[in-house]
Amino acid sequence: MSLTSKAQAYDVLVKELFRLLDITEQTDDGRYFKPNKIYSSRALDAEKLEQVLKDLKNVLDDFG
Repeated sequence: MSLTSKAQAYDVLVKELFRLLDITEQTDDGRYFKPNKIYSSRALDAEKLEQVLKDLKNVLDDFG
């Protein structure tokens, strides 16, 4: 696999990851929620994970 096609594959996969994470649904009583989540039960890891996802999404927005 060439570097370009590998980078393109990463781009497609990361976009799909965020598409899944950004899905919002509504309950019968009108409450909105996101059914798909990535989480950690360790507080420090959860903070780092949240920051990585934010940074990754920003990169997608900047170059997407």
